[in-house]
Amino acid sequence: MDEPFEEGASLRRAYHGETSSTPINTSTADARSIHTRTGNIHSESESGSEYVPRFDDYGDEHSVVPLRRMRSSQEALIQNRESDMDVITGWLYNGPLQRAKYEDFSTIDWIYESTKARHYKNDLRVQTRSMGMKGRLELLADSSKSWMVLLAVGVTMGLIATCISVSSQWLIDIKGGYCRTGFYLNRRFCCWNADNVCLDWVTWSELLHVHWRWLDWLLQFIVFVFDAILFAGISTYLVTEYAPYAAGQGIAEIKTIMSGFMMRRFLGLRTLSIKCVGVVLSVASGLSLGKEGTMVHIACCCGNIYSRVFKKIKHNEVKRRELLSAASAAGISVAFGAPIAGVLFSLEQVSYYFPAKTMWRSLFCATAAAVTLKLLNPFRNGKLVSFQVTYDRTWDLFELWFFVAIGVICGIAGMLQNRLTLFLMEYRQHSVLKNFARGEVLVVALATAAISYMSVYLRADMVTLVSNLFTECTGQETDGLCSRSDRTGNVFSLLVTSVLRVLLTSVACGLAVPAGMFTPSMATGASIGRAFGMVVQTLYENHPSWRLFGACRPDVPCITPGVYALVGAASMLASTTRMTVTVVVIMFELTDALIYVLPIMLAVTVSKSVADAFGKDGYFESIIHLNGYPFLSMDQEYVLHGTSDELMVRVSEMTVVEANGETLQSILKLLRESSYSGFPVVKSHSSLALVGYISRSDMLMVAERARVSSVYSEASPCCFARGSVELPMAHAQMLDFRPWVDSTPITISHGTDVNLVAEMFRELGVRYVLVIHHGALLGIITKKDIVRTVRMHSRNQARSALPYIPAWLSTSLRPAHSPVQQNRLPIFSSESQAL
Repeated sequence: MDEPFEEGASLRRAYHGETSSTPINTSTADARSIHTRTGNIHSESESGSEYVPRFDDYGDEHSVVPLRRMRSSQEALIQNRESDMDVITGWLYNGPLQRAKYEDFSTIDWIYESTKARHYKNDLRVQTRSMGMKGRLELLADSSKSWMVLLAVGVTMGLIATCISVSSQWLIDIKGGYCRTGFYLNRRFCCWNADNVCLDWVTWSELLHVHWRWLDWLLQFIVFVFDAILFAGISTYLVTEYAPYAAGQGIAEIKTIMSGFMMRRFLGLRTLSIKCVGVVLSVASGLSLGKEGTMVHIACCCGNIYSRVFKKIKHNEVKRRELLSAASAAGISVAFGAPIAGVLFSLEQVSYYFPAKTMWRSLFCATAAAVTLKLLNPFRNGKLVSFQVTYDRTWDLFELWFFVAIGVICGIAGMLQNRLTLFLMEYRQHSVLKNFARGEVLVVALATAAISYMSVYLRADMVTLVSNLFTECTGQETDGLCSRSDRTGNVFSLLVTSVLRVLLTSVACGLAVPAGMFTPSMATGASIGRAFGMVVQTLYENHPSWRLFGACRPDVPCITPGVYALVGAASMLASTTRMTVTVVVIMFELTDALIYVLPIMLAVTVSKSVADAFGKDGYFESIIHLNGYPFLSMDQEYVLHGTSDELMVRVSEMTVVEANGETLQSILKLLRESSYSGFPVVKSHSSLALVGYISRSDMLMVAERARVSSVYSEASPCCFARGSVELPMAHAQMLDFRPWVDSTPITISHGTDVNLVAEMFRELGVRYVLVIHHGALLGIITKKDIVRTVRMHSRNQARSALPYIPAWLSTSLRPAHSPVQQNRLPIFSSESQAL
C-alpha cells in the first residue's frame, strides 16, 4: 500500500500514488469484461438490493435507482420520523448521488469519466428524439460548445501573443534608449522610415549629453544591468508571491495533467495573468530564456478557463483534457507562426489521449490563433513571427555531409545542455538555494547582463539574433555577419556565444520566473550552424576547384550560411526536446521553402539519434522524472522482468474493509489512522473474498456527512456489499456505501506478467489493479508501483549501456527525490516547480 502522507506538511500522494493512462477506445463494459474472465468478482445480489447508476443531463452526477424493489414500511417510517432528513438517507433509497470531487494531486478515473460522457450524450439524444426541429437545434447547440471554447481560445491567444511580443520588445529596447517621437514605440517602429541613421531614437547617454566614449559606454552598461535586475526582480516577485505555478515553461506539468493527474490552480486565472506579465519581464531582463515555450501553458490556461462556462465540459475531466490538447496547438501556432506544427506538437509532445476528433479541433484552434495574429499584424510586416525568412537559393548534394556534421554537433550540445540543466536543478533542490529563490534570480540576472553586454551576439535579444542568423547575405552587405574581412572573428564570436548560451540557459532554466527554452536552444543551434556555414563558405571561396565543390556553378553563390543556421537551430531544438516531425514542420513554416525539408529532416534525425544514445528522455520527460510526477510515457516500450506477485503490495500489508461488519465509528477511526487512498472491500477478514473497492475520498465524503447528520450515530452499521438482507427496525439507520463501491474492479490473476500489467495501466487508464486467486484477495498494484519499476529498469539500462558517464552528466539517471514527498512550499528548483 502507499506510504502515509501528512496533511498540511507534505503533498498528497495521487490515488495510491498512481496516475492514469489514457483508455483505449473500448466501452466500460468491454474493458471490465476483459478482466472479468481473468478472475473478476461475481457478487451475489438479491432483487431487494440491486442498484443501477444513472447519469444526469450534465454527466457530473448520477442517481441510484433501485431495481425491482418497493420501499418498505420501515423505510417510510424512518423518512417520516426525521423532519431534518439528510440527503444521505435519500441515497439509501432513491436520491441523488455525487462522486467525491477529485483531490489535488490525485488522478482521475478515466473509465468513469468516459462512461459519464457517453451516458450524457445518449440521454440527450433520447430527450431530443421526439422534439423535432427544436431537438435538432438543441443537439447542434450542445455539439458546438467545444468549438466555441476553441474559437475563444484561438482569438485570445492571438491577442495575448500580440501584447507579449510588442511589450517585451519595447522593454528590451528601453534598456538602450527611448523614442523622442513616441515613448511607447520600440526602436524598430521608431526608426521605421529611417534609412541608415535614426535621429528619433535617443540613447540615455545622448539624453544626458555625455560625449566621452568611455563614460558613454559605462552609462549605457549601468542602465542595461539595472533594467535587467529590475525586470527580473519584478517577475520573480510576482511569481513567488502570487502564482508559484507560473514559474518555468510548464510543458512537463501539462504532460502530466494530460495523463490524468490533478494539479489545481496550475491552469487558473491567476496563473494565466502572472504568466503573461512575468514572461514579458523575464524576457526583457535578458535572461537566457524565451517566451515561445510559455505560450503552450498560456493556451492551456485559456482553454481551462473557457471550459468552465459549460457544465458539460467543466464536470468531465476527459472532455476537458481533449480541449486542452487542442488548445495547446494554439500556443505553438502563435509562438512560431506555424499552425500545422501546433497540431503536430499536440500529438507528438503534449497529448496523452489523442482521438481523431481532437486533431481536427487542434487544427481549428491553431488556425483561429494564426488568423487572429495575422489580422493584428504586430510586426507591421505581414509576418506572424519576427524571425520568419525566405530563401531563393537551393542546396547541393555534397552539403548533406555538412548537415549531418551539424546534426552530430548539435545532438551532443543539446544533450549536454539538458544534463547540465538537470544537474543544477537537482542541486538547487538539495541546497540552501531553494530558500533564496528571489535572490538567486537577481544574482543570475546581474551576471547574465554583465556577461551579455560584452558581446554583440549575447546582448541582442534572441529573437533578433535568430532572425539575423537565418538571413541571407546579399551582395551589397559588407558589415556584421556578412563581412568577409572579419569572418574569422565572427566565427570565433559565434562559437563562444554558443558555449556561453548553453551555460546561461542551463543556469536560467529552473529559476522562479516564467520562461522557456525553445528560443535559447534555437539561438545556440543557429550560432553553431552559422559558424559552420561560414567555415564551409570560406573553404569554397579559397578552394573553388576542390572536387568536393564540383557541383557549384561559378556565377551563383554556392554556400548559404543562413541555411546552415536554420539546420543548426532545428537540430539543437530536436536534441533538447526529442521532437522530430514538429521541429521539421516549424522550420518549414518559418521559411516557406519546401526544398529545405530534406536537409532539415536529415539533421534532425541525426541529432535526435545522437542524443538518444545518451538517454531516451528529452527535456520535458527529464523534468517529469526529476520532480517525481507519476507519468508513464506512451512513446517508450518497456521490457520488464517479473510477475504480479513480485510487484504487488500483499494483503497482509494492506487495510481492507469488511462488507457488512463495519460501523460509522470504525470507518471514521479507519480514516483517521490510515492515509491510504482507497480500500479493498472483502466479505470477511477470514475468507478475504473480494467484493469491490472504494476510494478514500468517496468514503470520507459519505462518512463526514453522516457524522454531522441527525439521522446516524456512531453505532450505525455500514453496508458495502450488495446482497445484504433487510435490516430490522432497530438498525434502520444503515449507512449505505454501496453506490460508491466499485463492485467490478479490474483484477488479474496471480503470476500475471508484469509487462501485461504495465500495458493495462498505460492503455486502459486504470489507477489500480487487484491481484486475486480464486476470488480471494492477494494484493494490489498501483500506478506508483509501475512507475517506480519502470524508472528503476530505465536507470539500470542506461547505466549498463553507458558506464563511463560522469556523475554530473548522469543526473537524470539517478533517482530524484519526488517533490510529492516534500513540503508544499514553492522550491523553484526545477521547471515550473510549484510543488
